[in-house]
This record gives sequence, C-alpha cells and structure tokens, in this order.
Amino acid sequence: MTAADQLIAYATKPDPFRTAPDDLAELQMAAIRERFAERRQQIRTLDKRAEETGVTEIRTLADVVPLLFAHTNYKSYPEAFIDTGRWKHMNAWLRTLCTYPTDDIDVNGVRDVDDWLDRARAAGHYLFASSGTSGKSSFLDQSQKDRDAAIPACLNAFDLSTPNYRPNHDRSVFTMMPSRGTHKMTEVSTAHFSRWAAPGELHRLSDEPILAMDSMRPAQLRRMLAAGKVGPGEIAAYEEQMVAKRHRRAEAMEVWLDKLISRRHGPLYVGMMWGVAWQVVEKLRARGIRDGDFHPEMIMSVGGGTKGAVLPDDYRDQIMRFFGLTEDRLPNSYAMVEMSGFCALIQPHGVYAIPPWIVPLVLDKTGEKLLNPADGRGIAEGRMAFFDILADARWGGIISGDKVQVEFGSGLDGVKTPIVRSVARYQDLAEGEDKLTCAGSIDSYVRGAIAA
Repeated sequence: MTAADQLIAYATKPDPFRTAPDDLAELQMAAIRERFAERRQQIRTLDKRAEETGVTEIRTLADVVPLLFAHTNYKSYPEAFIDTGRWKHMNAWLRTLCTYPTDDIDVNGVRDVDDWLDRARAAGHYLFASSGTSGKSSFLDQSQKDRDAAIPACLNAFDLSTPNYRPNHDRSVFTMMPSRGTHKMTEVSTAHFSRWAAPGELHRLSDEPILAMDSMRPAQLRRMLAAGKVGPGEIAAYEEQMVAKRHRRAEAMEVWLDKLISRRHGPLYVGMMWGVAWQVVEKLRARGIRDGDFHPEMIMSVGGGTKGAVLPDDYRDQIMRFFGLTEDRLPNSYAMVEMSGFCALIQPHGVYAIPPWIVPLVLDKTGEKLLNPADGRGIAEGRMAFFDILADARWGGIISGDKVQVEFGSGLDGVKTPIVRSVARYQDLAEGEDKLTCAGSIDSYVRGAIAA
C-alpha cells in the first residue's frame, strides 16, 4: 500500500485525528512525493509550474510552496466561454487543472453552465461549484474516488464536534439545504441530516436545486447588457423570475416555520446560516415564541451567511439564548471547498483538528515563505495553505485567503494532528488582502494551454 493510500484510509475511520499514525509527518512527506511524481504527468499546468520554478522533486515541505495553486485559479476560465456557449473551450480549461481527460464530456446541445456540469457528471467528472458571490464560480473536479472518501470524512468531523450526541434517526431535522445542486455541501448535508432524522422528519425549506447560474446570471446579464447583447426586455424577464422565486421562498419559509413550531418541544436538529437564523428568531418572536421554548437537547448546525445581512452586534448571543443552545450542541468545523473533509471542532477547547490527509503549510502573507516550525512543534501564524493527499481529480496543493494560527504537536486531548486555533479572512482584516504572484503565474499557464 502506498503512503497516500495509507492516509486516505483514515478518511473512513471514526476519529482520524486521534488515531493518526505516530510517524504521521514522515508518511505525509512520502505521500506528497508520490502525488507530485504522479500528478506532474497528468496535469499540464502543474508540470509547467514545476519546470519554471525548478522543482524537480519534493525533498522538504518548502519545495511544495512554489507549486501551490491559488483558490482563484479554479475560476480562471474566460467568462466569454460561458456567455457565448463555448463548452468545448470549458472542457479544455478544465483539463488544464484536473487529473483526467475531459474530451469525453459531451457538449452537444448544452444550454448553460448547469447543463455542462450535468454532462461532466455523466462522464465521471463530479464538479462542484463555489457560491460565486463575486459573480464568477469556481469549478473543482471530483472523481468517484474523491467522493467515496470525502463524504464520510466530513460526517466523522461533524460527529466529533458533538461528542455527547450521536445520529440515531430520532430527531425532527430542519435544513435550508436542498437535496440536489452544484454546491459541495448538498451531498454532504443530505448524508449528514439523513442519519439524524426520524422517518418522515427531514424538513427542507425548499428542494429547488442550487444551480451555478443562480449566482452567475446577474453578473452575466450586466456584461451582456453593456455589450449590447441583451435588451431591457430580457433583463425585465429575469427580474420577474427572481421576484417569483423570492415569493415561493417566502411562502415555503412560513410553512417550514409552522412545522418547526409544532415540533419544537421534541428533539430537534436545525441547520442554517447565522443570517437566516436571525431572521427565523425575529419571525418566531413575532409569532409569540419566547426565548428557551425549545427542547433542551436541540442541536443547531450554524455558521457563515452574515455577508450583507443586517444583524445586531449581539446576534449570536440572542440566537443562542432564543433556542436555549449551549456550545456543546453547536456542531462546527473549519474547511473550504478546496479541502477534502473538514477540520473537526474539538470540544470544549474551541479549536479545529486537521485531518491526517491534510498537510498544513502556514505561509507569510505573500504566500512565498513557509513558517511551519522546523522541529514540528509550536505555533505558526500566517496564510493558510495545505496539501490535500486525498484529492484524486486535481492537484492537492492549495493556497487560501485565510489568516490562521496553527499549533503543531500540541497533543491536546489526545489529538495527534495539528490544530487550528484561530481563523480570519485577510480581506476582512485591517491589513487587507494582497494579490498572490502564484495565482497570476498559474492563470497565465492556463491561458497558454487553452490557446495551444
């Protein structure tokens, strides 16, 4: 068994954070060397990057740093490919960043990006899309091998964050997430909530699928309007569709809340974003529901979703008080769409354990210098990057936009892997975000490969 396969096997174990091997660092280095030798032959962009940076072999973790892809590289396709329906070009773009050939993706008759994603899935490329709040989604490839390991890895991390509770098909479950869609969390949340729900007690706000074009269409229409390729009539038709969709969602919310009220004194598991959770609190208070009028063992999976929301300064405390929640009933994790599995929240310490198949690389803000402690023990603070050994359909080296504090060799509560003590987005900090030179370089390789 290869070093990579040994580490991937931990993805299906109940607690990979505490059962990781004692020689984890050595095994990780061996796995990274295996992955580099293999992926360089499969991913042209990686081979080009290795050639230009002079990295011919991986001797230390520092050798990985010049080979990291930026999270933004996965949205490096020209928007014109989607605007004008050049789906063969999208196949060519995807091939520059993924492990497997893409010429088997049938693009005949493809109407939009979601149609293209469906065709890719039919060919064994299980792409997922980022939320695309900027108007441009990232597309990351997954193989069936990726999915087989990543989904149980996510579920195990979820379970570790609520150590006093176990999924047993005995709760009423309320979730904002539909069962289908292009977002990574649709599959994970369906698998997760189904384990907790009693028969007939999985209640979705809506089962309209999450589509990539939902977030991409407004920016596309603005571009096409500026270029004179759409008229006011098409814009008006789209706005009518959005009004109708908001109306359907508002009606569905009322029905969803009725069910939540009727079941609030039984065991519950509720999943939503902080911004929506505050809206739910306001709506339920307006219906006369008082703080704490819920089952004492209610669990709520909540996080994110505050961007653009109007919230009071103490929104978190108010939400916790309203639902009668304690920290041990707030499952949480640290992750990003480019990462296989989650970093599990370790209760009651409020830190996140990194899974053994994820090798953390803490860098300086520019993303050029490795700050990991040389002896494998101690704290490093800087830009979060990592190597994902589990990743099968793409290169595992990623540099993120997060500023983190990572502790190596803590041994906290029996955890054998590094732990993340704090997380923030550079763009949200006073110091701001800088452009990464690696992102621009890799984007130029992608453009050159497509042109060729």
